[in-house]
Formats: sequence, C-alpha cells, structure tokens
Amino acid sequence: MQVYRAATIPIGTGEAYLYDRFVRPTTVQVLAAELADREVLYSLLEKRSVGLFHVSPFSVRLPGLLFGVLYMIAVWRLARLALGAGWRFAALVLVAAVAPTLGDWFARAHGSGAALALLLCAAWLAVERRYLNLVGICLGLSLTAQIGFAIPALALALSILALRKKWWEWIDRVAIPAVVVPVILLAVPASHAHAPADNPPELSGRQAAHLESALDALRADAGTKPIRIATVPAAEPIVNFYRAQHRANHWERASRDDAAGQSDYYVLPTSGGARAGHLVYRDADFAVVRAPL
Repeated sequence: MQVYRAATIPIGTGEAYLYDRFVRPTTVQVLAAELADREVLYSLLEKRSVGLFHVSPFSVRLPGLLFGVLYMIAVWRLARLALGAGWRFAALVLVAAVAPTLGDWFARAHGSGAALALLLCAAWLAVERRYLNLVGICLGLSLTAQIGFAIPALALALSILALRKKWWEWIDRVAIPAVVVPVILLAVPASHAHAPADNPPELSGRQAAHLESALDALRADAGTKPIRIATVPAAEPIVNFYRAQHRANHWERASRDDAAGQSDYYVLPTSGGARAGHLVYRDADFAVVRAPL
C-alpha cells in the first residue's frame, strides 16, 4: 500500500521544498546556504536516490519506503521476542503494519518514518542484548532524521541503562555513539539555526493534485519555448520540482508573484480572482494565466 501511494499521490509542498532547497543544489551549496536544515539524514539519502533514478515522486520517496522495510523487520523481531508465535503476535504485527499507512509515514519524502524505524531498530537490538554500539548509532541517526524524536530516543536510552545496570558500559557503547553521530551530521545545520524560516504554506492533497494538472496544462501550452513563470509562495517549490522532473530547462526558475509583469505565465490561486491575460487552465484551486496581466 505504501509503495502504491508513493508512486501515485501528488508531490506535496513539504516534499518539494526539501528537494528544492536541500537535494537539488550541490552539497557545497547546501552547506553554505543560510537555511536552517531539516531532516538531514533523509535529504542526504534522497540526494543519492535522485542521482540514481532521476527526479520523480517515487525516487524522492524511495528512502522512506526502504526505512519502512526496516520498520517491519524491527516490529517482527520485537513482537516475536515479546509474544512468541501465537495469534497475539500475528495481530500485533498486522496492527503495526497498517498503522503507518494511515498517515503516509513511509510514502512521503520526510524523515518521520526514518526516525521511527531507527528507534524501533534500536529497541529491537537492545532487547536482544547485542550490538550495543549499533543501538547508539540508531538512536543518533533517528535524531538526524527528525529532531522531534529527541525525547523518545532519550527515554529509550535511559530504559536500556535501567535494563543493563552497567552505567560505564552504557556510556561507552550507547551514549557516546548516540551523541557523536548527530553532532557530526547536525553541526552545520545547527550553525544555520538562526536563519529565518522559509516554509511555504502546505497544500492539501486536493490542491496538490490540482496544481499538478495546472502545470500539465502550462507545459502543453508553452511547448519548448523559453518561458518565465511567476507563482505564489505556496506553489513555488512544486513548480520547481515539476521543472526538474520533466527536465524543463527552458523554464526559468519560479519566482514569487512578479508584480512588475515580466513573466510569461502566472500560476495563481483561483480564489485570488480572475486576472487579465489569456486563461490557460482553471479549477477550484489554481489558475494558469498567460501574460500580460
């Protein structure tokens, strides 16, 4: 179900923003940018996935799907250790398999699914009492995937300490790797934490689908001639993602609403009212207008 949704649902604003700001530029440009990074681990893996399979909704979501496999392995092992092989084991695995699909944890390009999978993997290895260094690394990586998992990771680390009752071994094999890994990967993003937020409003699923249809109409109308596109902030990351996916290099980078009227096309919310110019596409959420305005 997650694979199907990853291949079919329209790209969202947050996913397009992550690609446009942290995956599309070179690593040097990302490190030099004064932007507070999010989901560092996922953006690094997404960069590799896009490099192998080009830009598409599925390629940017592929790391999340692979973490979904790790999640299911961890759930399987934890349930087997806790419940044996009876009907309760099967019920728990079934519930755990269905639960993430309700929120697209692994079918979207973001770090939440990766953080959850790594946290459960750390719990599984800790319960089996082996590979404690790997437990610490998984805890640290869960933070680099989603910094919001700091409290669950800390709670799990303290639970391991209470279970083993060997604080010197816990510090050496769990705590130190769990701290060193995020310090290394988050050092540069933390230095940019003062940067102002650059989060465009998130589009709903229906709005994202309508925007995709609007861009298909724009692409058909513009053909292969060089064009300049102006768009509202909410649509800008998706326009840039669509441009990269279809290798539309004759599209100039999408810019914020161009009040000077120097663009060939405008991508606007329908609620903004009709504007002068040739209407290329219109639905309940978006309109594409060919200049002049």
